[in-house]
Amino acid sequence: MILVTILLLVLCLLSVAGLFVWRKRGFKPAALLFAFCTMAVGGFWWLSNGAIFPSPSGNISTPKTSVEPSFATSSACVECHREQYDTWYKSFHRTMTRDATPEYVKGNFDQAKHNYQGIESKMTREGDAFFMETADPVWAMKQAETPGGLGGKITPTMVKLRVDRVVGSHWLQECLHQKPNGEFMRLPLLYHLAENRWVHSNGSFLAPDSEDFWSQSRGAVWNETCLFCHNTGTQKNPVKNPKGLVIGYKTTVHELGISCEACHGPGGEHVAKQKAMNGKAQDRLDVVNPEGLSVARRDDICARCHGALVPKSQMWDPKTHRDPFIPGLDLSTFNHIFWSEREQAQMVSGKIPKAHQVPEPTDGRFWGDGTPLTTALEFNGMALSPCYQQGKGTLSCLSCHTMHGDNPNFMLKTGMNTNEACFQCHEGYRDKLEQHTRHGKASAGSQCQSCHMPKQVYSLMGSHLSHRIQIPDLKGSLNTGKPHACNLCHLDKSLGWTQQELAKWPNGKSHSTGWLSPEESSIASSVLTLTQGDARSRAIVSAAFIQPSARLASGEDWFGVFLPRLMRPERYGAVRYLTHKALKSVYGEDQIAWDPLARPEKQAQQLQMLLRRFDAKPVSSLRPYLPLTPEGLPDEAVLKKLLKTRKDPDLTVNE
Repeated sequence: MILVTILLLVLCLLSVAGLFVWRKRGFKPAALLFAFCTMAVGGFWWLSNGAIFPSPSGNISTPKTSVEPSFATSSACVECHREQYDTWYKSFHRTMTRDATPEYVKGNFDQAKHNYQGIESKMTREGDAFFMETADPVWAMKQAETPGGLGGKITPTMVKLRVDRVVGSHWLQECLHQKPNGEFMRLPLLYHLAENRWVHSNGSFLAPDSEDFWSQSRGAVWNETCLFCHNTGTQKNPVKNPKGLVIGYKTTVHELGISCEACHGPGGEHVAKQKAMNGKAQDRLDVVNPEGLSVARRDDICARCHGALVPKSQMWDPKTHRDPFIPGLDLSTFNHIFWSEREQAQMVSGKIPKAHQVPEPTDGRFWGDGTPLTTALEFNGMALSPCYQQGKGTLSCLSCHTMHGDNPNFMLKTGMNTNEACFQCHEGYRDKLEQHTRHGKASAGSQCQSCHMPKQVYSLMGSHLSHRIQIPDLKGSLNTGKPHACNLCHLDKSLGWTQQELAKWPNGKSHSTGWLSPEESSIASSVLTLTQGDARSRAIVSAAFIQPSARLASGEDWFGVFLPRLMRPERYGAVRYLTHKALKSVYGEDQIAWDPLARPEKQAQQLQMLLRRFDAKPVSSLRPYLPLTPEGLPDEAVLKKLLKTRKDPDLTVNE
């Protein structure tokens, strides 16, 4: 640092001399001297302020990546950083991946049984080891290719697999079995932590019904899909045969789960120096404090796992596949970011699109207007937001989130689950909230996120807030598949009603512009989506029926006569699950005898029984946008006509 300071002083003097020569001897030679000196001063200033040399706060922007970094693991941090360690320890990031020990296995393995499509799986514990006895994957593949599939009278071939590792400790917990070749495979049953029960993966992921018992687990390899974001200090280390095909893995991680070094960088050198200094202050810390980085670099740390990335093959070690990114570096140096699955496919094949590719109708990650539709793409959503683009570097992930707070659920800072999150930049709306929202101050309609960050994201058997902060104009929901924010609360209203309401706002004409079909103008958007929309849209709308705010705004007296009818042709188990949950939330757990993952014939019987019960209480309230008969029951002719034009391609939401 002393040497750098001396060089800076010398270069500053040369710059002054350059200006003097400029004035006395002419422009050209002096200008060259001045430009050189200025660039040199600027360059050394950049180096001394964190690019190579650490800043006083210990941030480094270009750590070494040519050699494998030295990790210390989180256990080395606790001695000096007890408070930060304790808050991180309570987070779900820490337990994102764990070996299957009694401390971390959350599922019921006490002779628990689960029946799916007539096949009964059993979960058992032997000492400290956990096992799942379930259908053999090879047998299941052959059965899926047999006429009748799982619907025939079958005697399955069973296999008993040890649970070696678990992923997730918050919403769901997946069980992994390690094969002899080092591959960790996902087992077909997951434990739903919120409901304390086992669920089959064919109904927990948004994908069409399948006769393959292992459909959503087949090919789901932890070494390929979960490794880099759910762990710290990763090397895939694929094993290849002479033809270059992957036949196994020798995967290593420095620490399972998302640990201190995932955000602060490798700490081996830092810990070694700290011990050598016996706790004395250091001039160079060799670790990163995200709070001290620029907005772009701090958000890169989050985007590494909460953004849509494809590795740049030339920047990754082709042999080890070690993740080269270190906090403080530019993430784009090592990865491409994509904005549609079409772009992703092109990047994986080595072709870099010159322009963004519009998401296709079956895109499993983005709505038609580019808004992310699944979790783990929060950065993409934020990056598309005017608040981020025009915020002049003020908005970042850390504006609302922290790894060291008292809210491990969503890692929110105090007050950031309220309008205070938006008042940070939009203070002017605090005193005129109702004037702006046109809703009561205490209502969900006056919560900024309800309109500007609505629950348009599907993942983990539920809907979640979008991180694309935007004005809820109409065009974002026309021919994009994305349900409109207003109609996720006002489930009994049409898009035509929404268009009229938006037009009443200041600048409402620009936000309400768009051509609507006669059906969009006159029929409740929820009914229209559940009859005509694709599975992505149907999942979001089905989840909206669960929300107390939507039930309050829309009334509940029509749910029972409509939802079972709309589920009769539904071929996505996750959509049926969400609708089932909505009915239970209104009518009670013990009142809804319906298994959303039963065989089609059994489901048909159960739904018919529900309809007989609910039809006994027709809709008596005024519902102008619901297709009702004079008797207060759904108009079957209208529903049948709408279903004929349903957009129902096979698609999978890649959460």
